[in-house]
Amino acid sequence: MNALHPAWVLVPWSVALLTVRLLVRLAPAAPVAGRHASIDGLRGHLAFAVFLHHGVIWHGFLRTGRWEAPPSAFYNHLGQASVVLFFMITAFLFVGKLIDSRERPIDWLRLFVSRTLRLTPLYLLAMLGLLLLCGALSGWTLQVPASELRPALLHWLFFTIGGAGDINAIPQTFTLIAGVTWSLPLEWMFYLLLPTLALLMRRAAPWWLAGLTLLAAIGIWSHHKHPWMLAAFAGGGMAAWVARHPRISRLASTHAGSAIVVAALALAAASSPHVLNWRPMLALTVAFTLIAAGSDLFGALTARVSLALGELAYGIYLMHGLLLSGSLAFILTRQQAAGFVPWQHWAWLTALAPVLVTCTWLAFRQVERPFMQSSDRCTHWLRSRRRCRP
Repeated sequence: MNALHPAWVLVPWSVALLTVRLLVRLAPAAPVAGRHASIDGLRGHLAFAVFLHHGVIWHGFLRTGRWEAPPSAFYNHLGQASVVLFFMITAFLFVGKLIDSRERPIDWLRLFVSRTLRLTPLYLLAMLGLLLLCGALSGWTLQVPASELRPALLHWLFFTIGGAGDINAIPQTFTLIAGVTWSLPLEWMFYLLLPTLALLMRRAAPWWLAGLTLLAAIGIWSHHKHPWMLAAFAGGGMAAWVARHPRISRLASTHAGSAIVVAALALAAASSPHVLNWRPMLALTVAFTLIAAGSDLFGALTARVSLALGELAYGIYLMHGLLLSGSLAFILTRQQAAGFVPWQHWAWLTALAPVLVTCTWLAFRQVERPFMQSSDRCTHWLRSRRRCRP
């Protein structure tokens, strides 16, 4: 088999799930399914698919020096369609909050505190890893003037909203983290649009907050224009309405609903080699709407191992690029990896799978979850500080 045969993914994916299962046994606290269990289970599989997508990109990058989409619709969709579905999840969950806010008004301070504590701590940990890797690759010597290094570091620390330039003259620095940060400014843009969307939906939101966040969102969009990703957010927002319909929920709970999801995902990959087209975007919207309505893909998404993997999704997404590039910097060499035959390349990715899962499991328990659980406490502290101002 050549390196782009779809069957290769079965081995590292199986190893990753086995690792999760063992870790869950070591830590008896089982993952808790939220209100949307199928979505909770979907997240981890999407993040791991992005890891495999970039693993295939590295196969070409090592040989050509070009970081580009793989010449395979299957492997291209593992990355692109997964990110589209991530955006749909974001829109679905938060548009759903807006829909429900007529009965349960949104605490805007808590919402933005929780988003900050959800995204920032693990991101800063990933940035620490990136800086350490850049330092090691540059021999711990300053290769550029400090006046050039400082703005580059600031851009990276602030979710690359201002750009993702090279750090300390390390060429193509973004490849060290597999370029995954490109999606985070768009996530922040969507969160910043929520007060404006609330007003458009005739829900409660302070006008001054909507105005400020709308300006900030426009500022982000001016640097990160991805029109098709707006379609992804729109699809997820639409799913928040459609998935509530009783007929859709009933269909989603059946095997026929799961079969439609599988067919829609297959159609998305077969209809175009990339997602920047209305056919795959529509097919992904159909698949996601049914998952959001409760389709569990014949039980796969709500299985305990999928829910546990879902808890690690953000860590897998952020950290896998560092693991790929770090293993080539400190264990293998790029020259060695460039000479790998297909089975050796996939053996490398398979060997990284349990390491990635274990590292992100530790990061979730020690960094991610504690900060996520502190949202109420931090919100209360900020409110108390505001009341105490003279």
